Amino acid sequence: MSKVSILHKDAVKCVAFSHNGKSIVSGSFDKSVRVWDASSGTQLQELNGHTHSVTSVAFSRHGKSIVSGSYDKSVRVWDASSAAEPQELNGHTDFVTSVAFSPDGKSIVSGSHDNSAKVWDASSGAPLQEFNGHTDFVTSVAFSPDRKSIVSSSYDKSVRVWDASSGLQLQELNGHTG
Repeated sequence: MSKVSILHKDAVKCVAFSHNGKSIVSGSFDKSVRVWDASSGTQLQELNGHTHSVTSVAFSRHGKSIVSGSYDKSVRVWDASSAAEPQELNGHTDFVTSVAFSPDGKSIVSGSHDNSAKVWDASSGAPLQEFNGHTDFVTSVAFSPDRKSIVSSSYDKSVRVWDASSGLQLQELNGHTG
């Protein structure tokens, strides 16, 4: 692997590999999302549309889509191979801090400083579920491998496990004291 030449104009906040390891996506305080060839370091795409810093990025399992979250309170779904206008998912009322695709690529989960996590249909952008219960900023979200559960973490020092379809909280994990 050769050295990747980063061309962002401000600090890079987040990165992710595609599932096949051939591409890298990065998000920056410069409001852009960039796609790179992992072997050569060549920039393949510059994706613009966010109006504030990009805080989280992820590839879908098939590598054809990228999801990004931003301080502009939006989630955007991009075509990984073109600079086409992204699908914009709105519903959070504060910074989006974390995004992830479900293992099958059909859903997206996002976490926000509005203390919530949301699940979206990846194709239509329709909101599917909202998870409320954290008492402070949600910092990270993820799907379980079987897509049946969502896990979220928060500044409230908890990790919560949710039923992805009903939105019910299944577990609250406490123990972080810092």
